[in-house]
Amino acid sequence: QQQQQQQQQQQQQQQQQQQQQQQQPQQPQQREGLAPKGTEDEPRDFTKVPHEMNNRFEVLDVDHALRPTIISPGKVWTKRTQKSLLAKPTESILGSDEIKDEKDSAFDLLDALTKSGALPIDHAALHIIVAATHCFDKTVMEAAVQDNVNPIEKVERSTLIMASTVHALPPARLIREAQQARVKAASSALFIEDTVGVQQQ
Repeated sequence: QQQQQQQQQQQQQQQQQQQQQQQQPQQPQQREGLAPKGTEDEPRDFTKVPHEMNNRFEVLDVDHALRPTIISPGKVWTKRTQKSLLAKPTESILGSDEIKDEKDSAFDLLDALTKSGALPIDHAALHIIVAATHCFDKTVMEAAVQDNVNPIEKVERSTLIMASTVHALPPARLIREAQQARVKAASSALFIEDTVGVQQQ
């Protein structure tokens, strides 16, 4: 009887292990389907946003009018400071050496406040700028008169491609219901991609 009980326990343990192994590969698939751009447990990697945006440009920008844009700050900056709350603000011009000194001072202060990263910074906001340029082959008037093309619809499509990539949402959720029919008629490819994505999920 003891041997039978032991065999039953072993069989139960094996069944439980098999069930756990079957459940483990399903969890990442569900997570990827529900929130492919990042979840609470796995935050989004914003360094990949430009690459994602370029891929969406190639797929959804049928006119090939969108181009990635590199933002290069100027070599001379203007610094506005106040020595105290009631003092008048003052301005100063910073060159490349002064800019480097100010940047080092800012990071030193951040390092001191967080104790070299040991303390978290709550209620902080990170602002990331991703730019793209919509290029027109013709002027606005030439596109409207000669080609009978509404340039506003083209720019609207470009902004929807970028916004849907940044916010990780389908374009339909970024448009008011009253405007969806009009946008769908002008840029149907955006909505076709959403339908395919929902079916795959």
